[in-house]
Amino acid sequence: MKDINVAVIGWGFMGKTHTHSLRCIPLMYENISFRPVLKCLCSGHLENAEKGMQAAGFEYCTDDWRTLLRCRDIDVVSVCTPNSLHEEMVTEFIKAGKHVYVDKPLTTSLQSALRIKAAAKERPVKVQLVMNNRFLPAALRAKELVEEGRIGNILSFGCRYLHSGSVDPNKPMGWKQSLEGGVILDLASHALDLVCSLVGFPEKVFCAENTLYASRPGRDGSVRTDISEDHALITMRLKNGALGHCEASKIATGTNDELSFEVYGDKGALRFDLTEPGWLWFFDNTVPEAAYGGSRGFTRIESMARYPKPAGSFLPPKNAIGWDRGHVHCYYSFLDAVANDTPVMCSLDDAVRLQSLMEAAKRSAISGAWEDATVPCEM
Repeated sequence: MKDINVAVIGWGFMGKTHTHSLRCIPLMYENISFRPVLKCLCSGHLENAEKGMQAAGFEYCTDDWRTLLRCRDIDVVSVCTPNSLHEEMVTEFIKAGKHVYVDKPLTTSLQSALRIKAAAKERPVKVQLVMNNRFLPAALRAKELVEEGRIGNILSFGCRYLHSGSVDPNKPMGWKQSLEGGVILDLASHALDLVCSLVGFPEKVFCAENTLYASRPGRDGSVRTDISEDHALITMRLKNGALGHCEASKIATGTNDELSFEVYGDKGALRFDLTEPGWLWFFDNTVPEAAYGGSRGFTRIESMARYPKPAGSFLPPKNAIGWDRGHVHCYYSFLDAVANDTPVMCSLDDAVRLQSLMEAAKRSAISGAWEDATVPCEM
């Protein structure tokens, strides 16, 4: 069995999520060819790094990510830092010959993403964008149905990701509400990636956005006016002319963590809601109408935790699945690609296309016009 030594950079919510996934892989996947080793935890505050190291079982810790560039015992780096730090970190680790597992979005702009892509062409390393929702069994089954031709030609589609965390005007803002963040990079990235993995990336987009308050309190007691959008509505046009939409909001009062999509084709349709992650709804339009409805109608497919081997023994396939399980399978898939030198899912090509789409949406919100969402020829 091959050991894959991993360093996690960042000990916030996502750093802990990545670490949780790494610890779960040996339990949930039997007879695999690799073993993830929690080698180093890096945090900007050494005290946090030391606490995380002891709690999670890392071998050592640091508060300087650059020291990891010279560590020969590090094979993979998890980048779980604010968006504005991604380009420098990912590029430097690529140059150092490290495989990189980077939290979404890849970076803050298309040009930045293209620079990362160019750096990766010069090194034989693997880079995967963390898109955990793609790795839920229901989402993977949806992809199968599309690839089998069961949906047919895409007619229309939609996706939405709703939170309510920015409704309170008195809540101190973090970096995700500053200009380096915003709901398009934060939430829409997930929804767009998920639905575009099924229908393909659009050619044109039209976007409108809203920033709820002109100012918000900073965590240091200051008044902040450098605020990004809280709500975005994006209309998309595919190459075949089909129209779709994406809504991303952090001001949807009463919501929790609510991601959903639907795809409508001439042969079938799909629906999914993350609040019921074990189920995928599928409509087979080839079933004929009959008296009393016959067998026609949406089928509720019980995807649950039914991953193929080597997963599936723990936790059992019939058990209800949780949000974190997509993260575990996403990380497993990446490490399996590293161990066996196979292509990754959520590749750099996907990440750059997504960055181009989000940037086009931002341009459209400013111009008030349809914008080209395709990637420039330098990709």
